[in-house]
Amino acid sequence: MATVSRALSGARAVKPEHRERVMRTANELGYRPHSVARALRRARTGVIGMVVPRIDNPFFPQVVSGVERALQVHDLALFLCSSDDDPTTEARRLDLLTERQVDGILVVPCAQTASAAALEATSGSIPVVQVDQRAIGVAAPFVGIDDALGIHAVTRHLTATGRRRLAFVGADPENWSGGRRLAGFEEWARTSDPAAVTRVALGDFSRESGRAAAYRMLTLDPAIDAVVCANDLIALGVLDAATELGRSVPDDLAIAGFDDISVATACRPTLTTVRQPVAEIVATSVATLLALIDGDETPASETLLPVELVVRGSA
Repeated sequence: MATVSRALSGARAVKPEHRERVMRTANELGYRPHSVARALRRARTGVIGMVVPRIDNPFFPQVVSGVERALQVHDLALFLCSSDDDPTTEARRLDLLTERQVDGILVVPCAQTASAAALEATSGSIPVVQVDQRAIGVAAPFVGIDDALGIHAVTRHLTATGRRRLAFVGADPENWSGGRRLAGFEEWARTSDPAAVTRVALGDFSRESGRAAAYRMLTLDPAIDAVVCANDLIALGVLDAATELGRSVPDDLAIAGFDDISVATACRPTLTTVRQPVAEIVATSVATLLALIDGDETPASETLLPVELVVRGSA
């Protein structure tokens, strides 16, 4: 019995001929390990939970795919949930993952303040890492970027290429990324063009929202010669509006996005954008969570990774 147990678990050395006999017999019998019993014995489930705001925004599937690959290296499985950009749903998903006794949770909070209470409560009982976005006042480590610096890179590029009347199309500032990217534009405006704060339209992170906001803005103020967008989906919507209004991009209207999702190179013109270091965000987030789970070290409370401005055809 002990030899069979060691051969199946791989935890201790077994003679190759014994392991071969055990595995051959297990396959013939159709034996599969009992994961619940194994989890009880090890006090681990081998499952990591993850909550993202949406799965229809191409940026998040890119992150999830990277997380799943990273976890496979450690023989861990992923339990994925979507909050649908709703803090109440997000809280229920966190409760569900806690009840399922996952070993830890990676979460992209959907709101800066409304997500905080549930997230703080969850992180008090299970290892949690905030990824890409964060909730204010939550002690769980955060791995992401400085969104405002990304917007600064865009505004510097646009003004250096002769654009003089910049506008911003963004999302709800209660969202961490939405708020930080808006703040980045407002910081630029305070020192370079105070009137630019009146050329701001906010909606959500969708192509439809970007199109509607840009159509109104460009109709009311045709002199706008550049639009800074809070993500690439919004930028695609702005490009749609520009086409409908007969504006030439980039000749008389520059458009810049944020995230560098795959469709940024599929549209025409291709999209100038801020590239997030997704691979590094994933690797650092997973490593931070595993360090919390193992308890061997205290990870950094905040890790900010550098972004890169990618100049293409739209600006």
